Amino acid sequence: MIQKEKKSLFLIFCISLVVVVSAGAIYAINLLNVVPQNIGLKDVQFKDLNRPYCENCHGDSLADTHHQTKNAVSGNCVFCHGVMKKAEKTGVELKTNCMLCHTKSPHHQTEAAINKECTSCHESPGVSDYSTAEPKYKISMITPTKKVCGKCHRDGEVNGEKVYGFKKTHHGIQLKGGCGTCHTNDKATLNIRVCERCHSVKAIHEVKPHVEKNVCIHCHDVKEGAAFVKSLQK
Repeated sequence: MIQKEKKSLFLIFCISLVVVVSAGAIYAINLLNVVPQNIGLKDVQFKDLNRPYCENCHGDSLADTHHQTKNAVSGNCVFCHGVMKKAEKTGVELKTNCMLCHTKSPHHQTEAAINKECTSCHESPGVSDYSTAEPKYKISMITPTKKVCGKCHRDGEVNGEKVYGFKKTHHGIQLKGGCGTCHTNDKATLNIRVCERCHSVKAIHEVKPHVEKNVCIHCHDVKEGAAFVKSLQK
């Protein structure tokens, strides 16, 4: 008798889970899109950074900082500023090209970055201090994968602003460990545990769009979830 009740309760649980997962999938179809650009770090490539973007973090002190460089102190203004060529104007242009000097990201060469203190700069949700410590539980059938992350973190456009997938935004950031920081010997694959070194489980679940009502299915794939339920019924 007790055994039958347990089987009945288990069956009810499985059916309920399938209903919830299916409902979430239907709701999620209308929500999947490229990542919004107002929830923290923007999905841009380093080569696309410009002065307004830099000033988001560095404030309006960029001019003072750069005017203390060797070229500025020596009077070599044209190293950064182009010469005006129009006859009615003289002098140098205030418009600058940051990429003239900053051909590679300098941010991961800072003391904080070398000490793996990611959150000293990355204050937005979703980023944690670098750690190779892995969760105690094993990767399951409903654990997100790189492919699942790519459903939202992909090339596209948000409100007229060009954004890029995580492959393009993560490459070229000049991590001290190079490619080996993320990629193992098999560079074609990327284990989710490697992603969790900077994007811990806790940090990922602090991103509001990740945990809003009925959006769990965005990361925890419905097909895998259904397979998981089916495996329990065997």
